Amino acid sequence: MNKKIQSILLVDDDQDDQLLFQEALAVADGTVRYTSACNGIDALEQLNAAEQLPDVMVIDVNMPKMNGIDCLKAIKQSERLQAIPIIMYSTSCSKDCQQDCLNSGAAGFMNKPSDFLELISKIKQIISLSFFETAAQMPTIL
Repeated sequence: MNKKIQSILLVDDDQDDQLLFQEALAVADGTVRYTSACNGIDALEQLNAAEQLPDVMVIDVNMPKMNGIDCLKAIKQSERLQAIPIIMYSTSCSKDCQQDCLNSGAAGFMNKPSDFLELISKIKQIISLSFFETAAQMPTIL
């Protein structure tokens, strides 16, 4: 049974990117709850303290303290957290990096769009992933 995505956790060290994502999400679907973390360590602390987990996460690959791939691997090793679908994203990431994300358990990979309308479109794609019954059915590259 599918459920509508009600919450997204964005993990990104760039505050401008966080604000842009939040604004694009509000345009794409104003009913989806947005939360953010500034790095992998912050994200793991929030997740471990949360009563309710996000329906989907979007994690930047390149961050200080704990990068996105290490954060992804830590989430996928946690029994409580491993079912959260995770979309990795980056402005610059090689095909090998993208494959490493997917091999580490990411449900998909998204290039960070430089255009606001394109970001809205990609967020709509992420939200529409709620129609997939399992993360394995999700498209890998958005």
